[in-house]
Amino acid sequence: MSICMAGIDWENANMDKREAFSFTGSQVEHLCQTIAQSSGAEGCVLLSTCNRTELYLSGEEDLQPDALLCQAAQVQGAEQLFTVRRGRDAERHLMRVSCGLCSQILGEDQIVSQVKRAYAIAHDAQTTDAALSQLFRLAATAGKKSRTQVRLSAAPLSVAGQAVALIEEKLGSLSGTRALVIGNGEMGRLASSLLAAKGCQVTVTLRSYRHGQTIVPAGCRTIAYDERMSLIPQCDILLSATTSPHYTVTRADLEDMEQIPYVVCDLSMPRDIDPAIRHMTGVCTFFDMDSMGGRDAHVNTEDRQQVEDIIEEQMQEFDRWKTYRRALPRMEELSVLLAERIAGDYDFSVLTETEDEETAEKMETAARLAADKAVHWLLTGMQKELTDAALDACREAILRKAPQLRDRSII
Repeated sequence: MSICMAGIDWENANMDKREAFSFTGSQVEHLCQTIAQSSGAEGCVLLSTCNRTELYLSGEEDLQPDALLCQAAQVQGAEQLFTVRRGRDAERHLMRVSCGLCSQILGEDQIVSQVKRAYAIAHDAQTTDAALSQLFRLAATAGKKSRTQVRLSAAPLSVAGQAVALIEEKLGSLSGTRALVIGNGEMGRLASSLLAAKGCQVTVTLRSYRHGQTIVPAGCRTIAYDERMSLIPQCDILLSATTSPHYTVTRADLEDMEQIPYVVCDLSMPRDIDPAIRHMTGVCTFFDMDSMGGRDAHVNTEDRQQVEDIIEEQMQEFDRWKTYRRALPRMEELSVLLAERIAGDYDFSVLTETEDEETAEKMETAARLAADKAVHWLLTGMQKELTDAALDACREAILRKAPQLRDRSII
């Protein structure tokens, strides 16, 4: 069993190239099933965020994750856009992603939940296996520890936070400005809250409202999604952050308006806002995911090393797990041998002198099961020391005491 991955991200591809490989949650679930079935991979998890798309596979060493993802997404000849990693390189990369070391906003605080969500979707699609389950669990642990123990950047640690900082930099004080935020998901709510905290008058679109279930950011007004166009001419800021596969605002929507927002910000992938809007007269600034800037170069070396140490700790834990998994067949053999060895020290025939044959047989079976279970617990407790050499030495020690078992086919 081997783990491999193929990824495209903000560092090696702009939005035009990444957009073809950006998927909604339902699309991710379908693609996981499609790729797993077509490739014969034992496990398949697809991570798709605003800044990256990464396919993780476990199975035979000849799997080609870049070609499989292109085929599943029906995009031809794009394999060169992907970086392919295998084995420990792939495993460590996921850990680094989860810790925010590979994010456009260094140390961003949303990536851990995105990694967990990618695994949850694959699990629901029944395309995960033991190896990817353990790897993603440990990557999430590394990400949570990094997030709580280390602050890598003094800049805002979310895309929404970075976007609001850029808008404020462009417009100056946001107090008294007016904004329409399209989308009331996690990103939209965060952006709305941050804008409102700066004194901006924020209106958020809602597709539906359910009392007690729909969360509206404090201090924000609401408007029905279908009525959004009526409010745009009154706004200084237009920000969209949905999971829609289609544009929420097109150039044609704005062309007949007397006034359009000074700042337009698209925080979605696939894109929400027609990029042709950036060239319209009246739009002062157009921000999208590629505008969020590169990572903060001024990171304390000790802080970065602390994150790397957290990753190394989880990598070692994964190595121990892999060693234990590989040792399971040998452990089973040793468990049976030891149980036979222990049982061989007792003469169960004497039981027939005091018990009937059926009872004696049950007692012998129970004794062998107890011996087998005791040995299994012992070996499981030794899993950190389970090397091939240690298992071989253990087997030989048993056979020296019970040579009659040497030629037996135990498993």
